[in-house]
Amino acid sequence: MAGGAAPRLFVREATGLTKDIRPLDIFVYNTNNQNIGIGVAFILLLVPALYPGASMGLGTLLSCLIALPMATVYAYFASVMPRSGGDYVYVSRTLHPVLGFMSGWNWVAWMTLYVGIPAAFFGQYGLTGLFRMLGASLDNDGLLRLGDRFSTDWGIFLAGTALTVFFGIVFWRGTRLYFKMQNVAFAVATLGLVLAAVILLLSSQDRMVSAFNEYAVSLGGPADAAQRVIETAKSQGFVPDAPFSWYQTLISMVWPLYIVLFAITSSFLGGEVRQARKTQFLGMPVSVLYVTAWMLVLIALVTRVAGSELLGALGYLYPEDLQQAAGMAFAPTYNELVGMLVISNPLVVLFLGISFVFWTYVWLPINYLASTRAMLAWSFDRVFPEKVAYVNPRTHTPTWAILIVGILGEFALVAYVLNWVTNISGIFGWLISFILTCAAAVAFPYRRRDLYETSPFRREVAGLPWISIVGAVGIVGLLIAEYAFWKDPIVGVVAWPWMKWVIRGVFVTGFLWYQGAKLVQRQRGVRIEQAFAEIPPE
Repeated sequence: MAGGAAPRLFVREATGLTKDIRPLDIFVYNTNNQNIGIGVAFILLLVPALYPGASMGLGTLLSCLIALPMATVYAYFASVMPRSGGDYVYVSRTLHPVLGFMSGWNWVAWMTLYVGIPAAFFGQYGLTGLFRMLGASLDNDGLLRLGDRFSTDWGIFLAGTALTVFFGIVFWRGTRLYFKMQNVAFAVATLGLVLAAVILLLSSQDRMVSAFNEYAVSLGGPADAAQRVIETAKSQGFVPDAPFSWYQTLISMVWPLYIVLFAITSSFLGGEVRQARKTQFLGMPVSVLYVTAWMLVLIALVTRVAGSELLGALGYLYPEDLQQAAGMAFAPTYNELVGMLVISNPLVVLFLGISFVFWTYVWLPINYLASTRAMLAWSFDRVFPEKVAYVNPRTHTPTWAILIVGILGEFALVAYVLNWVTNISGIFGWLISFILTCAAAVAFPYRRRDLYETSPFRREVAGLPWISIVGAVGIVGLLIAEYAFWKDPIVGVVAWPWMKWVIRGVFVTGFLWYQGAKLVQRQRGVRIEQAFAEIPPE
């Protein structure tokens, strides 16, 4: 490039994004990403059914203890390096650029998958339950049939596609619009939790059995549906009231871990967050405690009223067996069980249904937004096409990144509907990025002394930087989590051996992409590795 200006390290000197995200926005964003509604629904249906002797409450508490150190690490990095890109920035600037890119690439691979999966949940768990409850409450066969349609492959696909397109348009119009919508939906969803808790407090197990049977009759099922569900499940191998098992509790922790480990996604929005130090600590570790408290309350209340035997039997049966035993085409969530208790009040049923719908899809916009920021960060460092760094000057949104993530999310939705991917079988690979970030925290005070010395968190315990200690504890906790996600016989890697190749493939393709980008940019006179010595522009 003789005779011309030397190319810049970064695509431009500023991202074009604006600091529009407030503390409440981040708290709700991360709380939503832990997803109280869906989390409790999965725990209550699956743990009593498939993990005999497991304790739901203890597993949830232990999961919280595992999540807290890691959430603290992410909050620390998001405060010290408040830039868009999350792990990619932290690991690339602390350990090595290629490790940082592979970590970020891994995040985006799984986040785009979790654009498609919650798009499916919108119809599968949200609209189905809403219309089935309303149909039973109003004695309306049309609403019952509509609910059943949303449980079919086409119903799931069409509802999910509409939702993905909707959020693509919202993000194109501006981030502030999304957060306003998010906070209103969260308020409604939280009121739904409060209402459900009150109804459960005022109910009993006898009332639940009676309400379940009446509900089943309205769907065309038998008058003794609750007992038939339990007996059918037992005849197929369901083991209720098994003695306590530490091993089953550990393995069953995949379900609460699946929730509380994901309080950290706001790290990808770092460059847009106001008061980063206060906001990210409120949004990460504090939200873990908030979500855990809600999960424990709901698990205790639903178990007291519904009983672990009925819950386990509902989760154990295949849809066709549940249809025969209770007239239900799909297993009810805890929210639908609560709705059964007040089925004679259509307005209460409607509010419960709508409030739960808001929980079913929340992973979609969260992972959608975070993925666009990761791609923007890569593009700024010239390891991704520069076009992806384009930010609309009017809306301050990365237009091309939004389009790319929307397309990838739609592919993920199709893969889920066709049963090519399952709900949580890829989490083992995702957590490798979390471990890398905790390792970066251990090394940070030594490898980035310049940043550590100027940070507001320069504390030591017994002569060791506290963030290094927290990072080490985080690694230990995550290794325990990885053991559970590997060994789980239902959704673990051992149950899906091909997932090993997918996980390897994600990291190998990330490595190859980085090396290819490095070679291409070097031919253009840009040494991209030099950019990683600096913090990216805001």
